[in-house]
Amino acid sequence: MSTQVQRLNIADEKFPGKKALGFSLVRLGNILAGLMIGEITYFATNSLGLAAAAISMGVAIKTAIDAVTDLIMGTIVDRTHTKFGKARPYVFAGILMWLSLVACFAVPTSWFAGLSAESRNMALVVYITIFSTLESAVFSTMAAIAYETHIKRAIVKEDNRIKALTIIGVIYAIGSLVLQMGLPAIISIFHGSQQGFIIMAVVTAVFGIFSCIACFVLCPEYTEEELAAFGGYDAKQAKENVPIGTFLKSVLKNKYLVMYTIINFLYMMILMSSFTVGQYYFQYVFGNLATFSIVMAMSALMLPIYIFIPKICKKFGVATVISGTMVIACVGVVIRLLAPTLLPAQCIGYLCVSLPNIFVACVGSQINFECMEYGRYKTGVIAEGMYSAFVSFAQKMSTSLSSVMVGVVLSTTGFDALTKAVMENGFKDWEELAALGDAGFNQYVAGGVETVNGAMNGISFAYNWIPLIFLVISIILFRFFHLESDLKKLRVENGLNEDGSARE
Repeated sequence: MSTQVQRLNIADEKFPGKKALGFSLVRLGNILAGLMIGEITYFATNSLGLAAAAISMGVAIKTAIDAVTDLIMGTIVDRTHTKFGKARPYVFAGILMWLSLVACFAVPTSWFAGLSAESRNMALVVYITIFSTLESAVFSTMAAIAYETHIKRAIVKEDNRIKALTIIGVIYAIGSLVLQMGLPAIISIFHGSQQGFIIMAVVTAVFGIFSCIACFVLCPEYTEEELAAFGGYDAKQAKENVPIGTFLKSVLKNKYLVMYTIINFLYMMILMSSFTVGQYYFQYVFGNLATFSIVMAMSALMLPIYIFIPKICKKFGVATVISGTMVIACVGVVIRLLAPTLLPAQCIGYLCVSLPNIFVACVGSQINFECMEYGRYKTGVIAEGMYSAFVSFAQKMSTSLSSVMVGVVLSTTGFDALTKAVMENGFKDWEELAALGDAGFNQYVAGGVETVNGAMNGISFAYNWIPLIFLVISIILFRFFHLESDLKKLRVENGLNEDGSARE
């Protein structure tokens, strides 16, 4: 009798507003942490005066460790069975993530004041590498891998889940827009000082820790028995431990997971280049970092789109909609290339390039949930945490490698000479030196005007051409992405309704 009651309760699930709020808060917190950790290269080069190539090496080490921890954490989540659920307990890992993030920017530079320049740089790189690794490869991994599994096990009906994911996306978009608008302005006010970065880290950390506590309280999971009754599978099989080797073999049979992982990898590179490289672009190429805040403020014009996301995705499918927005993003990059110093063109271009992020941030997780279900039918492997780990691994590798890419591009095109000229000659910032024109470049920058032009071209390449190439590749992959239609057929073949619920 109790099993029947559970089955009816979960099948008649109403829209869970409290859960949507809890997941929204922690999602915003995690995204803010990602944006802040993405500032590490900029912080290290502009605030601490470290060589771009040196800090990129530290980021590469963190990336290598990330390669190991993601799948390990995915396995741990899938093997967790507590009275609080499978994924819910790992929400508290976010607290440790935020404390590590603050430590990344609170670099005790006075400890290394007596060292030689080379030894000081090495010590600072080691310090930043250690704490950024704890933040990203350890605690952020715990929180991020469990996050999607937590949603999947707390909200089961597709319509409710897409609505919840849309609300999560709206709150994330508004919050991150405020941060993206504020970051360049704050950095400009503090002239890129370490104190400014510490203030930003502490303020966002207070919110992030609160969001972790709120999500745990507001977002309980369904039991394994309830989930199995709804999805039409064996609860005992779902509790069996799946070895990493078995899961990795099953990945090769899940073509959509492979394609979606590649798309996630490429799109995260695009997203990071739009923001991280954007700061370099507007400070050095456009000539005014504060203008970047105006450009990003234009993103507010796209907020009405969120109202229509559930209906648009229901009519056309999530993958089709995301693919279409990437075509528009390509147009945006071309507009930026055609008018590099025209502010309206930069605003329009940024809006177009940011459009896919609205849908990826809102309903991108739904594609991963469908990949999990598709894999269960095609391979017989029931896993959740490891699917999230696989995609998360690609995203974090992309985030880290984007920093490496930026560091390499900047170093090879002469950017280090620009920051060196500012710091060694007592200028307040680059704008003060740039105001002197070619005469100032020839006097203070090693290599003169030629070096400056090379650095500007490198920044422009990273800001425009790299995203354009990755967008085209992603669009091509989406042309072969038929997950939703294939999944509906598999559900019917396995005795379920097209929406994945058990037949009466």
